[in-house]
Amino acid sequence: MRAIAVMLLLALPVSAAKLDAKIVGRDYEALLKAAQGNADLGKGGLKGDELFDLYMQTALTEAAKGMASGGAADAEIRGAIGALGLFFDDGALRANILGKVFAGMETDEQEAAAKKSRGTPTCGGRADSAMHFVLSAALTVALGEGAARAGGMVKEMNDMHGLDNGNGSGFSFADLAADEAGVKFAAWMLADPATHVKKAEAKFGQKSCFPSLEGLPEGLRTDEFDDKYGPVGSENYNKVWKTVEERVAGLPLYAEEKK
Repeated sequence: MRAIAVMLLLALPVSAAKLDAKIVGRDYEALLKAAQGNADLGKGGLKGDELFDLYMQTALTEAAKGMASGGAADAEIRGAIGALGLFFDDGALRANILGKVFAGMETDEQEAAAKKSRGTPTCGGRADSAMHFVLSAALTVALGEGAARAGGMVKEMNDMHGLDNGNGSGFSFADLAADEAGVKFAAWMLADPATHVKKAEAKFGQKSCFPSLEGLPEGLRTDEFDDKYGPVGSENYNKVWKTVEERVAGLPLYAEEKK
């Protein structure tokens, strides 16, 4: 746990200037507009997985518009994904050490408006998976892949120890898979922003970049994790993690790149 926290702290000075506050603000407002428009439809509005796709499509479209207007491709992608993270999140990205990266990019009023209008977007029918995907993607564009993965592990360890005390959800490989999907998506976008934004934005669908979570262990207490999979990096842990990596690597959006 302490080593992971140190990794996050070390990442901050290198990455703190990667997000352009103006781009994040513009894209955040576009997301708010999309959310409010959908909420105004009442029972006819999009929900669940389709709502998630609406927000992703909105962010990618804004990034494409920014590039078409002369914006730097890398900055536009970082801004779009950073805005998504703030829009989905309820304040955690502006708190503690992460606040140094995301400070000043979202007001309390914007956060309240997002919470009121965004509904419950999901990935694979799960709201928690949507949050894991988007926040991990946002951490990737702001801090890098290593720090994003470390942050996901911190969350699972905290959840595991919380369950030991009766107030947590336990360690979840499914959550880590959603994290990894978000990291992969953001890293793929950054690898070739101008080309990949066109490919992803043409008709975004989460099925192209979110894996099946079927059979991945969840809700593990510390004793259960230690008995079956611990420590992290053990043979049994790596067997499950290899499954996660293979599912993410084989997703349509990335598999097509290899053809």
